[in-house]
Amino acid sequence: MNFGFDESRLYRPADPEMRTIASPGVLSQWRHFARGPSYIRVNSKIFYAGSDVIRWLQEHRVEPTGEAA
Repeated sequence: MNFGFDESRLYRPADPEMRTIASPGVLSQWRHFARGPSYIRVNSKIFYAGSDVIRWLQEHRVEPTGEAA
């Protein structure tokens, strides 16, 4: 499952696909606190590899058990 992301593409924080995960501001906070998907920093530019975003989303997938928490 690719969650609408292309594994071979690089995404910027403001790209519409990234907004399905979080706003650019939240992504910035996650980077500051070492959370969220892995990213690439080139000078002052931030990129997210589609394969890293897909992997991060898969790691955060929750399978409901049907029981109340």
